[in-house]
Amino acid sequence: MKRLQLVMVALGVAVLGLLFAEPVRATIASQQAQIAVTVVVPVSGTPVAYVPHAAPYGGQPVIASIALRRATPSFGRVFRAEALQFDSADSDVVAQVQNPLLVQAEVTPNPKATILYSNNPGYTFPPVPPGSTTKETCAFTVTVDMLTTWSLEQGVGADFASGFNGNDLANNSYVSTPHPTSTPYVVYADDGKQWSLLGTGSTKTVYCIDLTVTVPPGVLDGTYTTNVVYTLFN
Repeated sequence: MKRLQLVMVALGVAVLGLLFAEPVRATIASQQAQIAVTVVVPVSGTPVAYVPHAAPYGGQPVIASIALRRATPSFGRVFRAEALQFDSADSDVVAQVQNPLLVQAEVTPNPKATILYSNNPGYTFPPVPPGSTTKETCAFTVTVDMLTTWSLEQGVGADFASGFNGNDLANNSYVSTPHPTSTPYVVYADDGKQWSLLGTGSTKTVYCIDLTVTVPPGVLDGTYTTNVVYTLFN
């Protein structure tokens, strides 16, 4: 009987230990803040096509440059006049002017905006030709201002476009001295909804972010964007 009581007491202590340990672990690894920096890559320099035209004189063909640009669908709504209906019984049409409505919004400051922030909400590369690589030194900084133990994770939210992966954007993130090579970002949407670890610490830390983008040869001219996301855990 005594042995059974001792076993029950031991099991109870173990269960209590798990109950208390789980909230502590969740608190340590809980997300504290998250920011996103928009990265814009203008692609320009797709090879032009040769199109012969009849020459106005001399019988020599004319070389015309046709830029192969990415097709951009129009999302505007079409308003057709034939869709209008009028009541023939009314001879007068009176235009009614509606007074502007008063809209009030209450803006609440983010109480954690001072623990994780960037000096630049977005960065735009200079035009990059397809099939080339461009590097920008310290395109922006990311600051963690927390005095307790923290970890900072990073990645991009999505690919630039079909055939232009988010992994084509690499980073060289450092506190004081750049690393010898750049590391491609993980793509959150393609990598099992996971970020990669950038660093850990327990003091205020400012990371300088070098960006390197490689545009695949088949990408057409256009403007491509993605978001670099930084998530702070404590």
